[in-house]
Amino acid sequence: MDIVLFLMLLLQGIFMLVISVLGLISIYFMINSGFMRTPPPVPSSGKIKTTMLQDVEKILSKRKNQVVMDLGSGWGTLLLPLAKKFPQHRFIGVEHGFLPCWISKLRARKMNNITFLRQDFFNTDISKADVIFLFLMTKLMNKIAAKCQSETRKGTLIYANRFPMKSIKPERKVSLGSKFYTYYVYKM
Repeated sequence: MDIVLFLMLLLQGIFMLVISVLGLISIYFMINSGFMRTPPPVPSSGKIKTTMLQDVEKILSKRKNQVVMDLGSGWGTLLLPLAKKFPQHRFIGVEHGFLPCWISKLRARKMNNITFLRQDFFNTDISKADVIFLFLMTKLMNKIAAKCQSETRKGTLIYANRFPMKSIKPERKVSLGSKFYTYYVYKM
């Protein structure tokens, strides 16, 4: 009899845990309004991230007062290392999701040269950016291309991870072995 009671209590505990987790996930999606319009944050892979960062580091080491933006900055994995290494430049991450933006702000709290904004990047002014990072799905890449063409200055560099902007010819395509390890560089 004691085993039956124990198993019933165990099943009840597991059921309550599952319900709690589902409730927390639901709350996250409610707080993260607009989730269905924007993709979830997906960090760049180590291989592609390292190569893109090295590429941008070369540019930043030769220039002064650059503004680097990451549209869909997620957890801040691209901008944070750059902001630490280049305190003389300005870094702006734009993320629609509440949780990733909040965590990025928390991680950057001791840095004066980096800002994370929780907003829709289609409503963000990108006209002052010298370098822009993008890692968006194809549908959003096609939409952001028009914004980049109309709002960026001549000479702005855009680094698009994995998904190209179909309406703009890239200045260069960097492939590190497969389409999953490819990025495109556009010079506006």
